[in-house]
Amino acid sequence: MTKTLIGTRIAAVYELQAEWMEPKLVELGISWATFQLLTTVANAGDSASQIEVARRLGVTAATLSESVQNHVERGLLTQSHSSKDKRVRVLRLTPRSEQIVRSIRDLVYESDEAMTRGVHPNELTVAAKVLDRVMQNLESALDRER
Repeated sequence: MTKTLIGTRIAAVYELQAEWMEPKLVELGISWATFQLLTTVANAGDSASQIEVARRLGVTAATLSESVQNHVERGLLTQSHSSKDKRVRVLRLTPRSEQIVRSIRDLVYESDEAMTRGVHPNELTVAAKVLDRVMQNLESALDRER
């Protein structure tokens, strides 16, 4: 019996969602990379250190630095020193990027509706539980490797 590969399906869904969303993001005036950065900063909360955002994006803080500077210059992010540790740089959304993130969230919901059209709610519940477990397993594996 052939093993069911969940990772390849997750990757395919990600790629298809990106293809669906990219033209809509362009209409908002942003790229896929900007989408990822802004939503990561938004999801990290008010104390989103540059190091934490880089970790969540899977890049080094040094790699992220140029992109952050570009987004600061474009008026999409602010960068300041942490009140707790002056060596730590904290990233925040600007009012302009907060509006973009609200629009992005609308697109994500629209994308989700397109993905799940015709799928029974019970099947979606089971799929969500399976994906939650998959994420927990991967997080545990990463924690063990760190």
